[in-house]
Amino acid sequence: MHLACLSAGKAFIREVARTGQTIGTVHTLGALHLGHAELIKRAASENDVAIVTVYPNKIQLRPGGSYDFNLDDDIGLALRSGATAVISSNDTEMFPPGYRTFVSQGDCHLRLGGPEAYLQEAVTGAVRWICYAKPTRSYFGLKDIGQAILVKRAVADLLLDCEIRFVPTVRYKNGVPISSRLRRFSRSELDELSCLFTALNHSRKEIAQGASSVKDLVASATSQIKFRHFKLDFVRVVGANNFEDLEQVELPFIILGAATAHGLRIFDNIYVPDQDTLVKGPSDIWIDLPEQS
Repeated sequence: MHLACLSAGKAFIREVARTGQTIGTVHTLGALHLGHAELIKRAASENDVAIVTVYPNKIQLRPGGSYDFNLDDDIGLALRSGATAVISSNDTEMFPPGYRTFVSQGDCHLRLGGPEAYLQEAVTGAVRWICYAKPTRSYFGLKDIGQAILVKRAVADLLLDCEIRFVPTVRYKNGVPISSRLRRFSRSELDELSCLFTALNHSRKEIAQGASSVKDLVASATSQIKFRHFKLDFVRVVGANNFEDLEQVELPFIILGAATAHGLRIFDNIYVPDQDTLVKGPSDIWIDLPEQS
């Protein structure tokens, strides 16, 4: 089922709530891929109704920028993955004249990717959809670790009655995370990018074996990254609660890396919330690489 405006979606949500069914939501910008499919499958399996929202959030796009997506393709993928309904919207509905409310969390949104990451705007968009849909549970992938953690914090701080569920990163078998930003990249470029995850995971293993100096860990990881088409922006180890750079590793933490190519910054991370994840590694989901191009 596709509901093409907020009023139609709200009528459906009210009917679901009236019958006492649980709702799981997945909130997207569009351009759905297999990472989104995993979120949708989780929402469908753990709730009576799974709702996917598709809207390229105007405030988290670069000024004057556009977002390339095909709504019909997105609806098809969502429904095949188990969605009960897809709700779409547009700028006129979502940002009428006079809109001025943002979710503020101090400078946390600046600490991972900087102002160009538009993390505050991403969190604002997600929280707005949660307020609209009133889900029992809402699902966020650990690939976008900053948004996932900050949305969970915002939901708790605002006393919203919704459980935020984290879903492991979906990766190609060479380690590259599935991302709409990578859909135009060639197979050879994806293979080259794989060394970023390899380096981050090497750092996790070093920490598990007792290494704790972030300066040394970053130097070791950086030495393993050999790019031709990409430019390495950074490797960092930050606290998972505040995103501040660490000098000595302590749980929980995030090992974060970023590289740029074709004018796009590509992020990858390993979220280490506990000792078990540190030793065994994250429970990522692995899929086959796309055909060679």
